[in-house]
Amino acid sequence: MIITNSESCHSTIVVDSRAIKISLSVTQPQKSPAKAQRKVRFNECRNEYFANSQITVEDDNECSTTTWYAPADYQKFGSNARHIVLDALEVKDGRSSLFVSTLEHIYDQVCQLDYILEDVHEILSSELEQQTNKLFLDNNTDLIGLEICVASAIEKSCQQRRGHIQDAVCDIQSEFDHGLWEVDEVDEELRNSCLNFSQPACLFAQLLAKGQASV
Repeated sequence: MIITNSESCHSTIVVDSRAIKISLSVTQPQKSPAKAQRKVRFNECRNEYFANSQITVEDDNECSTTTWYAPADYQKFGSNARHIVLDALEVKDGRSSLFVSTLEHIYDQVCQLDYILEDVHEILSSELEQQTNKLFLDNNTDLIGLEICVASAIEKSCQQRRGHIQDAVCDIQSEFDHGLWEVDEVDEELRNSCLNFSQPACLFAQLLAKGQASV
């Protein structure tokens, strides 16, 4: 099983009881002008399979039926996720509106920070903690992991911040090429510059994890 990610060109190797499947070739199609989303495809025709001779047929059959998901399972997972998001976007009741507004309020809180913060608990007020802990208690557990899909304002902000990170990296690399940074300084400058834009998403993820732990 090989897992693909639109943000990475690396393959993930999964070892099961039958074989080790390794992707040897990765092809990335040219970006279409009409679509901004990047996609990575793996040339699975060039995979090599190495049999595991240390298991019995019974173990192999049991592992195949109880451990690994089939392609149909992944299609079902994706379909269910799409239906959950669409239902949440179409329903205009108070519960759905409150969930989205609470998400946006929590995200705004971490976006307002103008200093470096590693642990979100340092700014966790009683009000923010209460909102976070109740976030998934009102029958919203089916939206765990799909929060960004129902809060379009947060998704737009994250996309903008990713663009700012890319711009910052390009600027610093250009300055380094022109001799404005020393080798032992440029890494720290890259880290600090990118952290200005990535910190809200990191702290927001910590708060979401805290809310999920309260379920």
